[in-house]
Amino acid sequence: MKAATNRALKVLASLVISGFFIWLTLRGTDLRQVWLALRSANYLYLVPYIGVVVAIHFLRVVRWGILLEPVGKPSFQKLNSAGGIGFMALVVMPFRLGELARPLLIAEKGKIRRSAAMASVVVERVVDGIAMALVLIVALLFSTPATKSEATLTWVRGGGLIVFAAFFALLVFLVVAYVKRELAVRVVDRLTRPVSAKLAQKLAGMLDAFIGGLKVVPDRRKIALFFVLTAVYWGINGFGLALLARGFGLQLELAAAFAVLGVLVVGVMIPAGPGMLGTFQGAVIVGMQLFFPEPASNAAIQAYAWVLWAAQFGQQVLFGLYFLALGQVSFGRLWDSSSIEDEEEPADAQPVLGPAEGP
Repeated sequence: MKAATNRALKVLASLVISGFFIWLTLRGTDLRQVWLALRSANYLYLVPYIGVVVAIHFLRVVRWGILLEPVGKPSFQKLNSAGGIGFMALVVMPFRLGELARPLLIAEKGKIRRSAAMASVVVERVVDGIAMALVLIVALLFSTPATKSEATLTWVRGGGLIVFAAFFALLVFLVVAYVKRELAVRVVDRLTRPVSAKLAQKLAGMLDAFIGGLKVVPDRRKIALFFVLTAVYWGINGFGLALLARGFGLQLELAAAFAVLGVLVVGVMIPAGPGMLGTFQGAVIVGMQLFFPEPASNAAIQAYAWVLWAAQFGQQVLFGLYFLALGQVSFGRLWDSSSIEDEEEPADAQPVLGPAEGP
C-alpha cells in the first residue's frame, strides 16, 4: 500500500512539473499558427530522421556493451532487449527513474552483478554529461546566435557550465572512490548515520558494491572505441536536429544544431513527468530561439519541438514495447527497480573482476 501511494505521489508531482513547463512553453502562443505550421511542414525530412533515431538506439546499445564486456560479455540480443526496455522506461517513468531499469534487466538476463551494471550506466552518463556540456559551450563559441537577449545567452552558458561542473565533480568523486574505496564508504556512512543508522548501512553497502563495479574497466582499445562511438553518437544527434529543422523551414546550421542539442540535454535533466513532457519542448524552444528570435518563427519552432519529441519518444516506446512483449519482464518490475530498497544481487552472478589488462 505504501509503495503504491509513493508511486502515485511521484506520478502526480511529475505531472504538475510537466504541466507547468507545457504552460510556460505555450504561454502567449497562437495555437492556430502552430497547427498551420504542423500541416505545412515537409514530413519527407521525418523519414531520414527516423533512421537517425534508430541508428542512435543501436549506437547506445553497442557503446553500453563495451562497458559491460569485462564482466560478462552479454550477447547483442540481450543487450538490445535490455537497452530497448530500459530506454523506454527512462522516457515513460517520471523523474528519470527508469535510469535504473537497464542494470536490473541486464543483471537478470546476462547474469552480471547489478552493481557492475549500475557502474557502467553511471560511467556512461558522466561521460555524456561532460561531453554535452563541452559541446554546448564550444558550439556557442563557433555559432552565431541571433538573439539580442543577453540574459538568455547568459542563462544558457551558465547552464552548460553548471552541468559541466556537476559531472566533473562526480567524475572526481568516482576517481577518488576508485582509489580510496574504504575511505569513500566510510565518509558516506558517517554522513548519513546521524539521520538513520539503517539508511547509513544500506547506502554504504550499495556504494561499496558500486565501487566494486567501477573496478571493471575495458582495455585501452575498447576505451578508445567507446569514445569514438560517443563522438559518432552525439554527432548523429546534432546532424539529425539540423536535418529535421529543414522540414519546418528552419535553416539550422550544424554548429547551431549542436548548441540546441546541448540546451536540450541540460533541459531534460530537470525532473519532470513521463515522456519528459514540457522540459523537452521547452529546452528545444529556448535553444532554437537563440538562432531564430523573430516572432514569425515561433509557430514553426513550436511545431518542430513537438514533432522532434514525438519521433524520439515514439521510437523508444515502440522498441521497448516490442522487447517487453518478447520477454518475461513486467512493467511493475521496472517500477520496483527505481526503489532504493533494491533486491540482493543474484546468487549466481559473476564476481566483480579487477581491471582488464591492456594490450
